[in-house]
Amino acid sequence: MGANFDSDFIEDPELKLTDAELVAEAEEVFDHAAYMYGHAGYSGTFAEKTGEGATIHRDKEFNDNSEAYKYVQEVLDNDKWGPADVVPIKGKGWFIGGWCSS
Repeated sequence: MGANFDSDFIEDPELKLTDAELVAEAEEVFDHAAYMYGHAGYSGTFAEKTGEGATIHRDKEFNDNSEAYKYVQEVLDNDKWGPADVVPIKGKGWFIGGWCSS
């Protein structure tokens, strides 16, 4: 089986959400994907991450979505079966991305 990279955005311009709040927000993103794409598996979407959680990375802030996208997709290179990665974007919020089984 393969994998697709899926991503979304959590709005938080001041980057004040706690790790626990970010994980809860990520689970809402995953639940929404499961609602939209079903629970059959191998959708290549965040529906595959439901219950997997998210890893929050606060060590580096990005200027825009494209920088964050490239970093999460190419540098962090998470496992399609593991949690998604969440990184901050200055003045905007949090980019969430991850490889999802398809």
